[in-house]
Amino acid sequence: MPGISRVGVDTAVGTIVGNLAPKVIVEGVPIVVVGAAVEAHAPCPVPPHCDATMSGSSAKVKANSIFICREGDAATCGHTATGSSKVIAG
Repeated sequence: MPGISRVGVDTAVGTIVGNLAPKVIVEGVPIVVVGAAVEAHAPCPVPPHCDATMSGSSAKVKANSIFICREGDAATCGHTATGSSKVIAG
């Protein structure tokens, strides 16, 4: 099973910065859920790399009624997220 992605720690090439579930914490950091913003990254200013959000997710686990994102889940730019090596989710 893949590790849960964390805001400000994990990336989908750009750091995942959107904090939509601030009270759900993994390893001391809020987790990433669908819709979380990804910082602009090369080849910005070419969309979709400038305004990417997380879109891939678990089909089973939610936080704040939003599906959580894990290592390997994709952002709208097509890049996949990294995730925790200690906390996993299906």
